[in-house]
Amino acid sequence: KENIQTPKDALWLTVVTMSTVGYGDVVPTTEAGKAVMGCLTVVSGLYMAIPIGIVGNAFSKIWEDRERLLILRQMRNHFDRAGYTAQDLQEIFQELDSNCDYMLSFEEFR
Repeated sequence: KENIQTPKDALWLTVVTMSTVGYGDVVPTTEAGKAVMGCLTVVSGLYMAIPIGIVGNAFSKIWEDRERLLILRQMRNHFDRAGYTAQDLQEIFQELDSNCDYMLSFEEFR
């Protein structure tokens, strides 16, 4: 309590510790304070790792799917330039789908 005299100082220490910046301008001096701040540092690091993992996983999935997305964009551009509408494409696919399973196999597409 000697060096953390106001709630503002305590909040500052907590925020700096949780963000793992650790400026060092306010530090705990007692063993209990050091233990609490050490636990807070570990828990904060683990807590911050969760969203980073989620974002990283989403990025990896999009990156793996980029080729399919690029081809899809090229196909849309070609269809648009050729003047096909959504109705035209639906009729074309229905005509090609000979077994009416709403999926085109490679043999049907030929």
